[in-house]
Amino acid sequence: MSARNIVTKVSKYIHSNPEIDGLVITDASNLAYVTGLNLQMLASQKHHCVIAFLSAEKRFLACPKILATAYQNAGWHDSIITYSSCIDSESAAVSISGAFISELFEGQKGALGYIGDWMAQTLFEKMVARLHDFSFVDISSDFSHLRQVKLPTEQRSIRKSAEFTDHGIAAAVHHISRNGAASEKSLTEAIRIHTVECGMPVHGYRAVAQALSEDDAAVLWPHAPYYAVGRAGNFFEGKFIRLEMCAIRGGYWANDSRMMVKSEMNSSQKFFAGKMAELRRFACTQIKPGAVACDIFAAIQTKAIEMGLHMAPEFGFGHGIGVTPFEPPFISAADKTVIEKDMVLVLSLGARYHTGVSELYITKDTLIVTENGCKIVGWYENWDYPYTAAYTF
Repeated sequence: MSARNIVTKVSKYIHSNPEIDGLVITDASNLAYVTGLNLQMLASQKHHCVIAFLSAEKRFLACPKILATAYQNAGWHDSIITYSSCIDSESAAVSISGAFISELFEGQKGALGYIGDWMAQTLFEKMVARLHDFSFVDISSDFSHLRQVKLPTEQRSIRKSAEFTDHGIAAAVHHISRNGAASEKSLTEAIRIHTVECGMPVHGYRAVAQALSEDDAAVLWPHAPYYAVGRAGNFFEGKFIRLEMCAIRGGYWANDSRMMVKSEMNSSQKFFAGKMAELRRFACTQIKPGAVACDIFAAIQTKAIEMGLHMAPEFGFGHGIGVTPFEPPFISAADKTVIEKDMVLVLSLGARYHTGVSELYITKDTLIVTENGCKIVGWYENWDYPYTAAYTF
């Protein structure tokens, strides 16, 4: 992904905020946001500390020498300062970045914004000790809002990711015949393969698929931590099968879930699927600028109860998506975020086909909030009803 527009967006925010003179970013997800380079290893490999600094006019990145080329290829070029890999990489990164910031401010005091919700406490303490003449302002809420409202370039990236992922699921199920064998493991891998063929660069730790039915479909991730690859035998005709894929393209994620049946649906299944499609349409009328996330959750929950649906609301009914697969705002009972134009959400509706612990029927749809409401993006075909397999591929 190109971060040029993001850097401009962040610089404008700094310029318009009189409380801060610059911004320090240290965590993996926000570094991915401003640099355009999504290195998941930063979240777990603590000996690779990276610190980004941005002001209204300047920017630089402090990183170990081993990562310099990667950031240069991402467009940071001469804005990189490096240190040699060592055990205490935090101290090394703070030392060189602190010296650069002090020189930039020419010995004058300044106010630095930081994202306290994401910054490691040990790293923060070292920054404060190194830049003791500076004041630090926690801008976690502001920066979260900055990420939630997407630029047109971000919306295009997310829409493309959603399109390719949805196409991959649709392509995979078109290879399932009604009277042919298909297991959880084979269909899971088929989803991944067809997602690759449709344009998503699927590789380890950046793509998770699953295909589930019957008892395995009664929970969200039945086979964790085994990469969610099911070991059950062949799918049976007449049963709901849940198909999920989460993958990243160009730095932006897709999170998709669809349903199929390996036969014609019976009248009960058709009735249930029709209710879920109706609930999706209702939910889309609630998601609009000015609506509050927790109120949307309550409205969906109330409507579902009226319709006789047994929802699974434990994880809410949706969330934001961007450089991470789950991010604010959350369509949940506790989130009081006001929905705004240009937010991008995943509407995630899950209900149990029967009362009690039975298979979860889950649909996930990517939505872009418009001026007057929202629109679904990414559908390869109409998913109001599950895909039904034919007798041939």
